[in-house]
Amino acid sequence: MKLTYLGTAAAEGFPAVFCNCQYCREARALGGKNIRTRSQALINDDLLIDLPADTYHHFLTNGIEGDKIAYLLLTHSHLDHCYVDEMSMRQGAFAHDMRVPALQVYAGEGARKKIAGSGCYLGNVCVNAIAPFETVTLGRYTVTALPARHMPGDGALFYIIREGDKTVLYAHDTGYFFDEVFDYIAREGLVFDALSMDCTNVDIPIPNDGGHMGISNIEEVVARLREMGAVSDQTQIVINHFSHNAAPLQHVLEERVAPLGYLVSYDGRSVEI
Repeated sequence: MKLTYLGTAAAEGFPAVFCNCQYCREARALGGKNIRTRSQALINDDLLIDLPADTYHHFLTNGIEGDKIAYLLLTHSHLDHCYVDEMSMRQGAFAHDMRVPALQVYAGEGARKKIAGSGCYLGNVCVNAIAPFETVTLGRYTVTALPARHMPGDGALFYIIREGDKTVLYAHDTGYFFDEVFDYIAREGLVFDALSMDCTNVDIPIPNDGGHMGISNIEEVVARLREMGAVSDQTQIVINHFSHNAAPLQHVLEERVAPLGYLVSYDGRSVEI
C-alpha cells in the first residue's frame, strides 16, 4: 500500500493565502517542502481522501490520472475537505473516456447535505452514506468510518483503511479520540501499520476536547494505542495537517519530532506501508 500526501496544510494553506506573519514570510522565502496546500491524500492510485479546492493543482503536480480514481472518502463538510464544485467536472463535456465510469463517494451526514444542497449536477458521481463504526468493502479495500471529534453536528469522520494485510488509520480532522473509538479498536484487535495523525496545532496548546490535535495530544493517543497493542515498534507514525499559526516549517518539525520517531508529511510525500 502507498499513501501519498497531496496537500498537508489546514484550511488557509502555508504560507496562508492573505497572511504576512513571520512564519508565512519565511515559508515563502524558503519554498520547497515548506509550501503546503490544503490537505488531501491518495491511497495507491484509486482511493482519494478529501476534495479541497487544490485538487486540480494536486493532480497536475503529482501526475495523477483523475479518471482512474474509483473511491473518494470525505471526512467532513468544511470547504478545505469538501469542495463540491470539483465533482461536477466529472461528467458531460468536461470528462471523456473515463476508465472508471462512476466515482463512489462515501461521506457522513454533513458532507452529504452539503453535496445535495450545492445545486451541482453530478452525473458520474454516486454519493453513499457511511456512519460511524460502519465497514464497507470498496474493491480491494475494507474501510471503517470512525466518529471524529470535530465540527459538532456535522457527522465528521476519520477512517481505518485496510488492503490485504496492511492497515492504516487516517485521523484528520479530529481532536483526541472518543473513548468509543479506542474501545472499537481494542475490540477488533487491530494493529496499525501506519498512523496519519492530525497535528494542526503542533506545539500550540489545545485541550483533548478540542477539534484538532498537537504533538502532545498525539503522544497521548499513541501511548494509549500502544498500551492496547494497536501500535507496535514497526508502526509508521506521520504527522500532518498543519496550521500556519504553528510555524510548520519542514526542518523545524523534523527536528521537533525526531526523538519521538515520527515522520513529517510534506506535499507530494509518499509513504510505503
